[in-house]
Amino acid sequence: MADHMAKRACEWLRFMGYDVEYPDVHYDNEILKICIENNLILLTRDIEFYKRYSLSIFLDSTDYKDQVSEIISLFPPDKKLFTRCPVCNSILVDVSTDTLDPLKYTMVRQKFKTVKYCKKCNKYYWEGSHYKNS
Repeated sequence: MADHMAKRACEWLRFMGYDVEYPDVHYDNEILKICIENNLILLTRDIEFYKRYSLSIFLDSTDYKDQVSEIISLFPPDKKLFTRCPVCNSILVDVSTDTLDPLKYTMVRQKFKTVKYCKKCNKYYWEGSHYKNS
């Protein structure tokens, strides 16, 4: 579980295949309750919140890239890169670019045979420059 101070790191961790929840609630007590009930590790930048829960990890840096690096050092990825939706955490599925709107996705259709798709969010993802540069 990533609290609101780790949202950007959460999104990138999801792209890397990590199953990371992001709460719909904004109150520490509610987040803590979810973590306890589901035995989740809490990722936070809030030192007081960190001290309240034994399965929490304090993310020292304010930079999401450093936060992601810190998590990777503690929990190395298992090569399931680019498998989860960064928005909702659902598993992405491969779909043919032939199914994409040719007017809206012209460049994507030219560069890729398949893309990743989130059935829940109805969004497409592909390995663009942001993927290669990260």
